Amino acid sequence: MFAPSDLISQFGLLAVFGTAAVEGDAAVVTAGVLAQRGLLPLWPVIFAGMAGGWFSDLLIYHLARRYRHHPRTIRGVEAARKWRFFNMFVAYPMLLALAIRFMPGVRTAGPVALATATPITPLRYTILTGIAAFIWSFILVHVGRQTGHVIARLFKGFDLPEWVEIGIPVAIVLVLTVFAVRKWRKRVPGA
Repeated sequence: MFAPSDLISQFGLLAVFGTAAVEGDAAVVTAGVLAQRGLLPLWPVIFAGMAGGWFSDLLIYHLARRYRHHPRTIRGVEAARKWRFFNMFVAYPMLLALAIRFMPGVRTAGPVALATATPITPLRYTILTGIAAFIWSFILVHVGRQTGHVIARLFKGFDLPEWVEIGIPVAIVLVLTVFAVRKWRKRVPGA
């Protein structure tokens, strides 16, 4: 039977890629905590988080571009045009391509808008979102590492089983991230 640390070291980077593509922020922050604990290597974690986030951005963009004339895509873009935010950023497609990774509420609508309502080319979009995904992953992994340091200080001196040592920081980071994203979504209309 595998210990939790064995599973994390064997499948951790693949899990970081997959969860960064699907969920995003909480996954990459949690990966930073695991890197701080020495369970995952720092730079591969940063690149796995970047690749996962970048993959999801590119997938959404290219699907929207491919199906730009589909009724659902058209309805989504028409609904988004009612947002002041949408009209402001669509006027600056390169800025939007760079900013999407840092705006949790528009990670789906942003690539769809760029693919269907702007003249940005696939190559330019790929380059800009790649740069943004790297910066995003770098920042969030380091936030996770710092969070890991704080958590380690809080539990210093406790003799805990390995699964608890890993589970507590991961659970705390996930709960705090979900709470922060929900609070942010309540403040941002349309998110």
